[in-house]
Amino acid sequence: MRKFLVALGAMTLAVVVAAGIGVGILIYKGKSLDRESKAYVDSAVPAIVTVWSKDALLDRATPELRANARPEDLRSLFDWASRLGPFVAYEGATGDSNMSFMPGGNSTVSARYAAKVRFRDGTATIRIVLLKRDGNWLINSFHIEPKLTGNATSGA
Repeated sequence: MRKFLVALGAMTLAVVVAAGIGVGILIYKGKSLDRESKAYVDSAVPAIVTVWSKDALLDRATPELRANARPEDLRSLFDWASRLGPFVAYEGATGDSNMSFMPGGNSTVSARYAAKVRFRDGTATIRIVLLKRDGNWLINSFHIEPKLTGNATSGA
């Protein structure tokens, strides 16, 4: 009986140590993904909104977003957003990355961020969802939440 308890204790210890190492690796990898995804957002958002470039968005988009985003819709969206006036400053993004594992070895790495941007006539929060595919971050969702200030002028 004593041998059995020693063996059971050793196996339990091995499982606990292995689980601890696994959790440590996931935490390290998660922080790395957070840094990568934030750096991507911090470079992509200004490139897109400085001149409201639909091409800059599409160059960074997942195939799904490119397939669903009609050029005329993007043009209308960016024309509408340009009512905020000229770009003034990028104020950073908050958010984080997520890893999900599915049975059968399927996994997804994604990130969600809210980026703040200041324009002459208002501000905007850009809500962005990224997916990591083949080692590259790609934009899967891009939503603009504008807030016009009293300085905004109405235009055509």
